[in-house]
Amino acid sequence: MLDILTGIGLVIAATALGAFKPDLATLTTAGRVYKATRLAMVAAGIAFLVGLLSLGADPGGESLKWRSDLETALSEAKKASRPVVLDTGAEWCAACKELEHKTLADPDVIAALEGFVTIRVDMTAFDEAQERLKKLDIEIASLPWVGFFLPDGRLNPGVTLTDFEGPGPFLQRIEQAAVYREAGLSPVESWLGEKGLVVALLLVFLAGIGVSLTPCVYPMIPITIAVVGAGGGDASGTTVPFARRVFRSLAFVGGLAVTYASLGVLSGALGKGFGSWLQHPGVTLSMAVLFTALAASFVGFFRIDLPAGLKARMGRSRGGLLGAALVGAATGFVAAPCAGPVVVGILAVISGAGDVVLGFFMMLTFALGMGVLFFGIGLSTAFLDRLPRSGTWMERVEIVFAIAFLVMAVYYGRLALAA
Repeated sequence: MLDILTGIGLVIAATALGAFKPDLATLTTAGRVYKATRLAMVAAGIAFLVGLLSLGADPGGESLKWRSDLETALSEAKKASRPVVLDTGAEWCAACKELEHKTLADPDVIAALEGFVTIRVDMTAFDEAQERLKKLDIEIASLPWVGFFLPDGRLNPGVTLTDFEGPGPFLQRIEQAAVYREAGLSPVESWLGEKGLVVALLLVFLAGIGVSLTPCVYPMIPITIAVVGAGGGDASGTTVPFARRVFRSLAFVGGLAVTYASLGVLSGALGKGFGSWLQHPGVTLSMAVLFTALAASFVGFFRIDLPAGLKARMGRSRGGLLGAALVGAATGFVAAPCAGPVVVGILAVISGAGDVVLGFFMMLTFALGMGVLFFGIGLSTAFLDRLPRSGTWMERVEIVFAIAFLVMAVYYGRLALAA
């Protein structure tokens, strides 16, 4: 309750101080620092509300008694017909530390594991520990890894945990561990939850639409008009038929989709190895710095953009459907400063799942969300006329994204400190 009240208080105080006021265009450097401070207050408040930050002290009561004599403990548990939970982690694994301090130290989790033989294996020297586990027919591809054994000594593969999980879901996993499940959790089940794929794709689609309304992407509208002939005519004044505008718009969005879908496939192909690499403290700390820097760019401390000359050449490179597709693909890179943090988060899910198909569809859906605006422009001059002009509404979009990036910076910063 203290965390919730703190979060609400920070958000209200920052709002009262003008955190959401669209005044970025008129601020001095000192004003931007003050603005960034207020936005940081909002981000901290949200972090408290969603559990990323907490004022509560670590529980000082009972804790699990972990055994390290793996082979002996497994043998004794089987003879005594007791279930086993095996936790593996490493000093360099940030998610392992998060799991240890937040989930496995939770009083309800400790109570639920009463009766289990609890074993912990240090995987800091990964290859050496891996060889030890292989002798027991235990295969571990990435960390964290938490396995459950039935009282008869069999590993229950269907409830194996391969990522950080909060106390609530982990309690449900403990209940499921009582019944043998042959198939392991699928990537979709592990990352998105049961029946969560449709909702996840919808959120990714909406994120794409949101990115398309940011300053990195909005200036590409004039180039889109030139490429697809949305105004009804091309450079020579010849009217562009509606059907041709449809195909050019589709080609433009298709190029955009290829750029991001390729990233999704690559991340899915790299799989667990990439996911484990992302957990290294150096990487998580770098991610925190990156998100902070991108938030600073939205507040106006600096801008990341392509040279104006390159944008102009892109606008002149129409060249039929292939030209439209190439410009669409290039737009994906132009949008990188704004789309980057969103894309990084999606790719982290994909790489952890190690699913190429999931990666393709998630990034394709994100690109289609980004492409809605451009496709509408390509089809309808009336839509273009109704499109809001640059103004205070764009500043509000910048403010929202800056807060979101700061929250992500808190998340990755916590992972780095936990390690």
